[in-house]
This record gives sequence, C-alpha cells and structure tokens, in this order.
Amino acid sequence: MQQLTPLATYSALSHYWAIITHEGLSGLVTIKQPLTAILNDCLAAHVTILCETASMFLLIIHDHRQKIAIPGHIYPDTTQSYHISLDGWPVDNSTALLTIIQKYR
Repeated sequence: MQQLTPLATYSALSHYWAIITHEGLSGLVTIKQPLTAILNDCLAAHVTILCETASMFLLIIHDHRQKIAIPGHIYPDTTQSYHISLDGWPVDNSTALLTIIQKYR
C-alpha cells in the first residue's frame, strides 16, 4: 500500500510555489533546497532543480523506474508577478505543478 503524503507537505509546497510566482527566479533560488525536499516527499522520487538562465530552470525527477527532465520557464505576467510553465504547460500553483508532473511519470 502506498503511503499518503501528509496534508502539511502539500500546504508547504503551495507556500513555496507562491514565493516563486511572486519573486521569480530569485525566489526559486532562495527556496530551492526546501522545495526540492518537499517534491521528493510528494513524488516519492529524487528531485533536482537546476537554474539554467535568468528565466529557465530544469526539473529533474528520477526514481527506480525512470529519469525525466522537464524544462521550466519563469517570466513576467500581467495578472501576477511571474508566470511559470513546465514544458509549455502553465503551472502557476502547486496543484497544477503536480498535475503536469504526473503527465510525465
């Protein structure tokens, strides 16, 4: 039976993702380590986040079955401070983030 992720973990993920939407790549750099730890727990996999350029990052997820790398972009938007996408899919909140990640797993 798969162990369920505690609700507090998802709450923390939502908090950290909001930091990125408000601060952009500088926010990602600041919270990269705790965000990675939370994604490790949520996905039951090892997660690495590489900051490539001023607006691009790479989300690498690997477990015992596979290793995937998903390109991400952070850029200014008109409705909020920053818009975030993974491989072209909008991920402006943590629910969308996990939904898109599951498409690749």
